[in-house]
Parts: sequence; structure tokens; C-alpha cells
Amino acid sequence: MGFQEKSNIAMLVLTGGVYAWYFISSAGVLFGGSVSPEEALALTNLKMLVTVGAIIIASIIAHIAIAIAAPSDANEDADERDKLVEMRGDQRGGLVLALFALAAMASAMMAQPYHLIANLVLAGLVAGELVKGVSKLIDYRQGV
Repeated sequence: MGFQEKSNIAMLVLTGGVYAWYFISSAGVLFGGSVSPEEALALTNLKMLVTVGAIIIASIIAHIAIAIAAPSDANEDADERDKLVEMRGDQRGGLVLALFALAAMASAMMAQPYHLIANLVLAGLVAGELVKGVSKLIDYRQGV
């Protein structure tokens, strides 16, 4: 298993774990209706920033650990297979992101609260990254 594949697995686990925590812990605020849209936006904004910071820090630590475990793999450039796997993952993740963007646009046109629209955009970004990661994992395991 090369550095690119290990990196993909690390990012898939980190993204899935951090944003699962975010959406599960924010579900009451987003769909409960017990707080005003302004309060809901303020509550979720802080969590959004914390999750972005957590992902950045955790991914740096994970990649350093992967590089320390196999320094020769970390210095290798991406080969043609890695580039093709990356491209296919980008295509599939981009499609999912586009679908969520259309849903967010439809929500805005129906005058939904803006905290829901912001979280729908975030959900699209996360879903796109998860689809990209799973696609890459399948392509690495089954071959391109």
C-alpha cells in the first residue's frame, strides 16, 4: 500500500468521523426548530470552524505519521495509476457536490432559513469528499 492510498484512507476516516460528529451534534439545532435561525446559524458557525480546524490539524498529524512510518513511500511522486485514480475520484465527488449545490440553490429559491442552506452546502462538500475517498479506495483495491 503506497503513500497515496494510505493518505486517502486517513482523510476518509478523518472526514467521516469529524463530520459525523458535527452533523449528529447539530441535528437538534438544525431541525429542532427550538431556536431562531440567527441563533442556529451562530451555534453551527462555531462548530463549522472547529471542524475545519480539527480536520486540518488531524490531517497534518496523520500525514506526518504516515511519512514517518514509511519515509521511502512519502518521497515517491504520484504515478500514472495514482493520477488516474485521483481523476476518477474527483469526477465522482464533483457530481455529488453538484447535486448538493442544486439542492442548496433550490432551498434558497424556496426561502429556507439560511442556516439550513449553509449546512446543505457543507453537507455537499463533505459528501463529495466522502464519495471521492470511497471511489479512490475502490479503484486502488480493485484496480483501474
